[in-house]
Amino acid sequence: MWVSKAARRILSVGMVLLVCTGAWVPYFVHAEVQPVKEEIRQLIREKQEAVNRKDREHFLRLINPSMPAYVQEQKRWFDDAVRWIDPYSYRLRLISVIPEKEHQIRAWVEQTYCRRGKEYSVKFPLSFQETASGWKDSDLPFYHLTRGNAVVHFSDKILREQASIALNTVVKASRELERIYGWRTRHRLEVKLYSRPEVFRQSVKLSLPSWAAGWHEEDQAIKMVGAKGFSDKKLFSSGIVHEITHQMVSELTGDNAAYWMQEGAAEYYQSHLLPGLRTEEEDKPYGKPRWKMSQMEELDLEKLPRQAAEEYYDQCEHWYRFLVRRYGEEKLKRVFELLELYPAIDRDSSEKRTELNQRTRSALRKVLGKTLEQLEREWMEDRKKKQKTGD
Repeated sequence: MWVSKAARRILSVGMVLLVCTGAWVPYFVHAEVQPVKEEIRQLIREKQEAVNRKDREHFLRLINPSMPAYVQEQKRWFDDAVRWIDPYSYRLRLISVIPEKEHQIRAWVEQTYCRRGKEYSVKFPLSFQETASGWKDSDLPFYHLTRGNAVVHFSDKILREQASIALNTVVKASRELERIYGWRTRHRLEVKLYSRPEVFRQSVKLSLPSWAAGWHEEDQAIKMVGAKGFSDKKLFSSGIVHEITHQMVSELTGDNAAYWMQEGAAEYYQSHLLPGLRTEEEDKPYGKPRWKMSQMEELDLEKLPRQAAEEYYDQCEHWYRFLVRRYGEEKLKRVFELLELYPAIDRDSSEKRTELNQRTRSALRKVLGKTLEQLEREWMEDRKKKQKTGD
């Protein structure tokens, strides 16, 4: 997860192909309108009821199975939603639909729910694709930029420049991470940019804190908030590097790295991986850490207020920087390899914190020959020494 530090009356289309002077000519069949509209309305009704009944299996049957990253994202969204919202308060309403292309419809929907008695509402577009098993929810109707194995989806044309920056950054970053850690993604490099923060949060999970501006979890696309007129291209690129580092760590460790290690690596490489992204503040002396590492292990980053979250990120970054400089990236790569030997836990990272902490402690001890507490003492001694020498 990344947080900035600077802080389309349905006209259903029946495409009938006619041969007319050698040309294929489509025409619209209005009689096809109502059945398709009702199918979409029924699908939306089923999504609503699946959430209220906490029926995850039925909910996921409504998602396009040819989009594995979106299926995984919706799985995590569902698990969070059924815990976050007030019971039976979820509503999903069809506002309008319009054909995009053959076998594909764009709809506008309105989602409302209550959290501790307070109502929340957001309107957003969804694409629905006709498959062999019927119409399926197929994510937002994005625009796309691609290069090789990388693709950037963006929700609004105003984000095209940022999409181009994101594409360039993700390609360059993946090359560097391959050079350092030997990482080649087993999936394609996929980024989604959102023009509205509330739609970004809706696409991740309802409980996501308002300060979050980026997200990645295992087998999902990288997600970032974009903005019209976004002027700080360096900051935006750093956010992309942050999230692709999460993807690398997740894949190399089987998603078994402790939260602090995930965020530490992401924070470290967002300012150290690519030329031009190095910040002026990174080499300033780091003050006394707010938490001991044993306390860091127990913190739930997503529940921290903005200021505390920024301190959490800072501490993780300095801690990971120490490990890189003292022990080197080759040994950290070995730590990742040991973590990958553990079985995967198909849950949100915050829900498997205890297991990931234990696994990370064990891998560090086996590779570096020291306990987490011993490593922490080394870090404190190194910090004090640098304060004395002014380094």
